[in-house]
Amino acid sequence: MAQSILLACALTVTACTGGASPPQPPESASPSVEQSPSPTPSPSPTKPKYQPATAKGPAKNVPKPEMPKLAKEHNEEGAIAFVKYYFDLVNYSLESRTVDDIIKVTERSCQVCGDNLIDPIRINGKQKYWQVAGKYSVKVNAVDNSEHNTSDLLFTLTVEKTEIYSAPNELEAHGAAVTEPISGIAYLSWDKDWKMSDMKFSG
Repeated sequence: MAQSILLACALTVTACTGGASPPQPPESASPSVEQSPSPTPSPSPTKPKYQPATAKGPAKNVPKPEMPKLAKEHNEEGAIAFVKYYFDLVNYSLESRTVDDIIKVTERSCQVCGDNLIDPIRINGKQKYWQVAGKYSVKVNAVDNSEHNTSDLLFTLTVEKTEIYSAPNELEAHGAAVTEPISGIAYLSWDKDWKMSDMKFSG
């Protein structure tokens, strides 16, 4: 598989007095009170707009998926949520051409992850190639085995049609969509959090 100051103005009023007492105003005169202007809050900074990749250029400002709280739990529901998050992170890595985040949640023992995801993304990034479409969609079907520090999950995967460009409108490679779900097994390990320790596909 070939292949993101609120400027706080404080207004202070200082009262100054000389050595002599100031003259008293007439009885009919009302003391003049100077009103300090209310500070105008600065507008909140707006997030750069996400721009998906096209044949003309790579994606920009790709939103990074956040790991859901459930995916941090040491139970079957947490393992399922982690696998879904992992493939969200795969899609983010493919679009952003960065691998730091996916490496953090992947064990070195996962050869499929390294050979088919992390290494190609890293190489494409160095060569300034970019991917258009090619999104992975995963469905976790069952937890096949769940022990104290491991969990094996059965899932199916589909993939959008993929195009790889080396320059504007310069198509380098392409892949057909995978609409017939591919079956796989995700092997997770637990050590304070879940990590992908291996992945296998049928056929």
